[in-house]
Amino acid sequence: MTPSIPPRTAAFLLCLCLWPTAVLGQQGATLADRHDFEARTARFDMPGRLDEISGLAVTPDGRIFAHDDERALVHEIDPGERLVGKRFSAGDPPLSGDFEGIAVAGERVFLVTSDGILVELREVEDRREAPYRRSDTGLAGSCEVEGLDYDAADDALLFACKVSSPESGAVVVRRMPLDPARGELPPIRIPRSAIAAHGIDEAFQPSAIAVDPTGTLVLASATVESLIEVDRGGNVLAGIRLSRDRHPQPEGLAFGSDGTLYIADEQNGQDARISTYARRAAGGS
Repeated sequence: MTPSIPPRTAAFLLCLCLWPTAVLGQQGATLADRHDFEARTARFDMPGRLDEISGLAVTPDGRIFAHDDERALVHEIDPGERLVGKRFSAGDPPLSGDFEGIAVAGERVFLVTSDGILVELREVEDRREAPYRRSDTGLAGSCEVEGLDYDAADDALLFACKVSSPESGAVVVRRMPLDPARGELPPIRIPRSAIAAHGIDEAFQPSAIAVDPTGTLVLASATVESLIEVDRGGNVLAGIRLSRDRHPQPEGLAFGSDGTLYIADEQNGQDARISTYARRAAGGS
């Protein structure tokens, strides 16, 4: 005799079986489906102190932190008001270097140079010097860093390598847990052949990286004015060519909690700017 299943248990099991499908239904669309890259939501130009804007990160309360590519100087941007406000620095005068990325993890702010020097600081008041810690990631010999973000899912920093050594026919993202006791995490390797299969020049060199709210990774390239979306296995999910007129040199990426995508472009024959792309409404086309 087959035992009967109580109705409440049966309903629970049904929901459990359907749950992955429901999640995939919400998140299965690619970056190109979630955003209309032919219809920029807004653009705001940067003041002269951010002509060389080189990285973006969103704070837990929705502000944007940005930096230029020569000093450990963090600028606060209010995306709603489109205003660049206070600034604070690591050191006075600010540490100098080829800074290529910024990430925010709770109250911790990280800057990284192209040769893998990581600077950690905390937010302070306008025009104040923040206490900081400087460390060497050891990436210099194998990864020219050109993009940084914090991955909450792994509690790790992501370093996009503009150039990897040895060159293995792949774009490489290196991962470093914030808890050093966890040891090294394996890198994410994105085959260039897979990038080309999505219509993007396989000469793609990352200039920025950001974690999408859906959990995928998005990388920008200033050299070929494009974006790619990948999963944690390095599988390419989408490739988007950006308008060169709209994005002359994309160097920074960040996502708001509502899915809004922010792209920062350095001055390159045009004003440096941040462009925003709102996420489409569910079911939108």
